[in-house]
Amino acid sequence: MEQLGDFDNMQSLLNAHDAYMSAAEVHGLAAGMLCVGFDAKFDRWVVAVFETDEQLEGLDDSEKGDLIGLFEGTCELLKSDEFIFDLFLPDDGVPMVERAKALSEWCQGFLYGIAYMGAKDDTDWGEDGRGILRDFLELSRIDADGAEEADEQSYMELQEYVRSAVHVMLMELQPAVEANATTSPRLH
Repeated sequence: MEQLGDFDNMQSLLNAHDAYMSAAEVHGLAAGMLCVGFDAKFDRWVVAVFETDEQLEGLDDSEKGDLIGLFEGTCELLKSDEFIFDLFLPDDGVPMVERAKALSEWCQGFLYGIAYMGAKDDTDWGEDGRGILRDFLELSRIDADGAEEADEQSYMELQEYVRSAVHVMLMELQPAVEANATTSPRLH
């Protein structure tokens, strides 16, 4: 997704600063945090991405700008009325093993983002939300080494399911978002 920046550049940035998360995982983390609340802060996200002050201090202005762009771009896409949100994953030209691993890491990051923001106990959630959490947990455990190029259709279906499930989770965690989108102004 152009609005979020270049996946390979983001991965290189994270590798250069010894981040323990992949580009897909940090995007999942941002999406999970923002699904809990659009008031999630960039500073809180970036501290979760980098473990030490030295890593954070080592970021130059351009790198900080790239990270801000990823976080703020994710927020904008989630807020869009058309729900044009998409997952920040490697391009289709990347081997299936790497793409499957990235999808798994994205789901792991999303789950972490929800927990990191202190989302309420999922026993209070609807069945759809609880089911999605279970599905994401299973997807976060994908054995990417077994993925083959012939699995392209399955991968695309899983990617679309995850993308759509994010919208359901957004409505589950922020029901006011849906109410605001469907409520029209009244004339007196």
